[in-house]
Formats: sequence, C-alpha cells, structure tokens
Amino acid sequence: MTANTISSSYELSWRFEQRVAFEHLGSQKYSTSTRALGELVSNALDAGADRIEIEIRRNDLKGIESISITDNGSGISRAQLEDRFVVVGVKPPAGEEQETTHFGRFGVGRLAVCRIGSMSKWVTVSESSHSARVQSTFTVRLSDKDKLKVDEKPVSKSTPLGTRIDIYNLRDSDEESLSPTRISNDLLTQFCSYLLGNPNRHIYVQGEELDVRSMVQTSETENIEQLQEPLRPATINHLLLATPVDRSRFKDQLLFAAKGRTVATGQPEEPPSPHYLGIVECPYLETIVTSNREGLVGMDKSFSQLKGAALEKVQAYREKYKANYSRYFIEQARQRDFYPYPGAPVDAVSSAQQVVYDVILEKVNENINLESMTYKQQAVVFRLLQRSLVNENILDIVQEIAKLSDEDAEKFRKVLEHTTLNSIIKLSSEVTTRLQFLDILNELVYGDNSKHLKERSQLHRILEPHCWLFGPQYHLAASDKSFRTIIKRHRALAKLPDVPEEIINLPKGIKDIPDLFLAATRTFPTDIKNYHLLVELKAPSVPLKRKEVEQVRRYAQTILDSHEFDKTSTRWDLYLVASRTNDEIELDRKQKDRPFGCLYILENVYVWAFQWSEIIAKAKEEMQLVLGHLQKKSKELEVSDYLRENYPEIFDSLPRAGETSGAKARKNKKSEKMATVTPA
Repeated sequence: MTANTISSSYELSWRFEQRVAFEHLGSQKYSTSTRALGELVSNALDAGADRIEIEIRRNDLKGIESISITDNGSGISRAQLEDRFVVVGVKPPAGEEQETTHFGRFGVGRLAVCRIGSMSKWVTVSESSHSARVQSTFTVRLSDKDKLKVDEKPVSKSTPLGTRIDIYNLRDSDEESLSPTRISNDLLTQFCSYLLGNPNRHIYVQGEELDVRSMVQTSETENIEQLQEPLRPATINHLLLATPVDRSRFKDQLLFAAKGRTVATGQPEEPPSPHYLGIVECPYLETIVTSNREGLVGMDKSFSQLKGAALEKVQAYREKYKANYSRYFIEQARQRDFYPYPGAPVDAVSSAQQVVYDVILEKVNENINLESMTYKQQAVVFRLLQRSLVNENILDIVQEIAKLSDEDAEKFRKVLEHTTLNSIIKLSSEVTTRLQFLDILNELVYGDNSKHLKERSQLHRILEPHCWLFGPQYHLAASDKSFRTIIKRHRALAKLPDVPEEIINLPKGIKDIPDLFLAATRTFPTDIKNYHLLVELKAPSVPLKRKEVEQVRRYAQTILDSHEFDKTSTRWDLYLVASRTNDEIELDRKQKDRPFGCLYILENVYVWAFQWSEIIAKAKEEMQLVLGHLQKKSKELEVSDYLRENYPEIFDSLPRAGETSGAKARKNKKSEKMATVTPA
C-alpha cells in the first residue's frame, strides 16, 4: 500500500468571530435602543435586582452623552465572568432554566449593549468565595480583539451589591429615540405584566418610577379555553385603569406577554372602555422571543389563533362591562345637581323623556368620556342634551357631539322615529316650558318690580316670541308697525290685490302703531276665513281708563273707515291688556248683552279689555288641559318597546312613578355589589 492512500483523522475546535457575535447577536438583533435596554433590564431582574435605575447624562451642549443602567442585583462574580460572560450562547445555570420568572435562555442578552452604543463600561460588585466583596471593572468595545481585561479589587462588606453599565458612543443619540418619555413608555409596555405580578420590583427612568400598579383600579383574570397545543395554558387579565389608557405609552390596548415580558400587541376593534388594558399570558410566546421572531409574530399561525381567541374574550368582557357600567354611570349621573330630571318620574311622559335622555347621555359618555371632563364641562353637555331632546334635529346634534358610528346613528334614528312617542315628549316639554313662562310673566306684571317694567322696550319684546299666549291659532304677522304695514300684510293674508301707496295713506289714523298684529286662517268652508288680532299693551303701572280705551276705539274706527280692510270674510279682535282696570271700565267689561271683557261690537270688529291675570289664567287652563291629554295618551304608550328591548340596563334602573331615586338606589345596592366588573 502506498503512502498516499493511508487514511487519517484529526479534530478542530469551533471558533467564533467576535465581530459576528457583537453584530448579529447585539447591534443587529434589536430593532430599537429601548428594546435593547429592555434586555439589560431583564438581565438585572434575573440577577435578583429589585431596583433598576436608568439615567441619561448630557454634555455641556445639552446633547446625550451616555446612558447608564444601575441595579442592586447579585453582581457578576469572577467565576461568572470566566464561565458565562465571555461565553456566547451559554445555557442558564442549572435550575434557573425551569424558573418561570427567569428571562434569559440563550446567554446573549448582555450583547444588547452593542445595539445601544459602541462602548460600555461595567462596574459590578459581587460576593467572593470567602464572603468578601469584590468590585470588577471592565470595558466592552466592538474594536477589542478576543480578550476582555478585567480590573478587580476588594471592597468593604458595606459596599452594595449590583452592577452599573455606562454606555457611550450611542447609536441613537437623537432626542426622540432616547428621551426619558420614550424609554419609560417602551419599558412600561415591555414589563407591564411583570411589574403587576411582582410588586416588589421597581424600575426608574430619570428618577421616576414606572408605577403601573397605581394606574390599575380593577383587575379580572380568566382562562382562554378551546386552544390547542402549543398554546395551552393561556390567560387574559382584564384591567381597568384609573384614567384612560395613555396611547403614547400603550399604542394598543391588548398586550401579549411571556413571563411578564411583552412580545406583541393588538388593538380590539371596540375596546370595552378607554380605561381598558388587556394582558394575555402564554408560554408559547416565549418561543417567539427565543427564536428571535418577534418582528414576524404577526405571520405566526399559532399566534394568530391566540390573538383571535383573546379578542373574543375582550368582546365578551366588553358586553359584560357595558351592561354594568351603563347602569353605574346613569346612577352616578342622576346624582349630579345639573341632571335635568331630579326625583322620580311622575307619569309616563316624564318617564319616556328620562329614558331617552339617559340613553343619549350614556352613548355620548361612551364616545367622549364625560367623566374625564371638568364639572363645568359636564354641566354644559348635560344641559345641551336636555335642550336638544325637544329639538327636531336632535339626532344631528347628538351625532356631532358623540361622533356616532353609522350603526349607532341608525339605532338612535329608530328610537326617535317612534313618531307618537317622540311627539308626546316634544309637546310635553313645550307645554312645561310655556307653563314656566306664564309664571314668570305673572311675576313681571304683578311682582315687586312691575312698576319699573317698561311697555315698549321691555314688555313688548318679551311677548313677541310668545304670541301663543293670546291663542294657539295665531301667528305673529307684524310687531310695532303702523296701519300702513298692517294693511299690506292683511291683504296678502286675505289674498287680496295690492293697493297703491297713495290710497293707503288716505284713511284717518293710518299712522297709528298697534303693538302686535296676529293672524290666523281657517281653510274649511265658512264666511269668516281670516281671524286677525291687534293687541295694545300697557305697562303694569298704567291702569285701564277711558283714555286707553279711546285709543283702541280709534284703531277700530280706522279699520271700519278704510276700504282696504276686508270686513266680510275677516273678523277683527282688538285687545287692550293691562294689569288692572278702574271702576268705570270694569262696568263696561261686564255688560249683560256681551261676553265678559267685550267693550264694543262694530260689524266684524270686536274691542276687548283684559287684565293680565285673566290672560294668564286662560292660557294656563289650556296648557293644563293639553298636558292632561298627553299624560292620558302616554299611559297607553308608556316607554316604547324598542327602548325597553335595546337598553334594558338603563330602563331597569329608572325609578317607577312615585318611587324616589334614593329608594331605587337602595334596591339596586345589593345587585351592584354582586357585579363582577367595577367601572373605572
């Protein structure tokens, strides 16, 4: 056998380029500096630290010079430096691999410093084998060749254990990437679940703690069932924060975590509340981290199944929360002194009004979070909604305030298009408003300040928008205009041809100016189709005497003498109204052959004298009659079936007629204590 045909074997040692390790497992592994900081925080937590501080230091030009991470963990001993720190990819120590709170798995986390900066200085204090304490100092640079030089010296036993890392030559030195706010927000997102589960661990950024526990008002955890391996077991923790979720800190309201470390996030299409934050815990997510697939988690089929199941849980929680919160919110709203329906509803009309108002108020709160507003802001919204309830454009107003979705808008349209119910609510509110006005008017003309009330500049202007006072059939045709204008308006209403200006000027009294000209028209067959009313007002300090009667008598004569006024198919009533009359005029108002108050009947022209008390009493009687009919009709309708079916949580919380709000609250107190969700 020749020499060149003899076989042999030999062994080669694996060698790793330092550059490859630092770049692929350090500077290129993490997408952001804050993500790399999270890796260093994880290492500190694995070292048993319960206090971790991150500090940004600036140079004289206010630029970012370095960033430091300090912890009070067990430090890095010489044995750990030799056997673990300089060995890339070392396994966790025996036993630690099984610990659920241990983050490290592949022994490369310390290389995260390479993503933050090209040089880092480490100072660590640890226990030596003789129970003494040793301080080790070394520097990690990308340019170092193979060796890690460590300076070691003994320190006193009182020296705190722990590690401090100062990182220089930062890769992201701009304000946005390494601002305290950005670091705090990213770390809070990454460690939210961990900090909640480990209240004895604390992370500080620039002296301020990431205190997630103080943000949480209520917490409810449930299992996510119907998951196949490898996703089991999985849980979701529904949190309600004391304030709305800060979207600068939590971009999404659903976090997916492994061992307390957030791996991915998601946003529910309809979160239960602006205060809601959900945290999903699943061991499978750890494999996403260890295989360095966090950036591709959205493409992972198993993760997609987990996310879908979690979102279903969020939706179910939303329905439960919404029912409890709606009842809670409405009960709280009714305690406000600006809530427009104090006390229990007295009849079905007020009950319907209150239910519709509560439905709208709850929907507005759902969209704009009324509870986060100031007291004054809430008062404005409450009162605006109450006024809009009787407005024909209520849906437009509410949609603009709450920015309702098309689905919600259609839902409200169905509520408001129950024509009979809606009309009753509107008319009932209008009647109530008119009754209030009548009380105010009575105080104006008979109260302590009546002697100061002026007729033309005050009383006249007050009555202009309330011509219904003299009869619901009338509308205002002219106010404070001369007979010249009244002739033109009258002929237009009576469908008579216009007359030349020079003819209008002929009648005597053409320059007289009655206070109000009201008109009404009847379309059914009758000789009298047009009903016109002239009202002459007198200040409360002026009693009716012969002089005032003669003024109205002159108005009647102007109508009779002028051919431009129709007196065949038009009836003219002239009212003289004051607070009181003298004895002479009082006798004229009580003539046996005429209706009470009628002074003269001249063809189709009737002259009347009334006191304000009589006008007000007659109007009140009419309003009370209308209100009685509405209440009778509303008893047949009560609250619509649509409201009862779609908003049971609000309808059921409404006090019944005769039941006080306090009694209703006491009755609900037991059920409120049993609620599984306490609103934020």
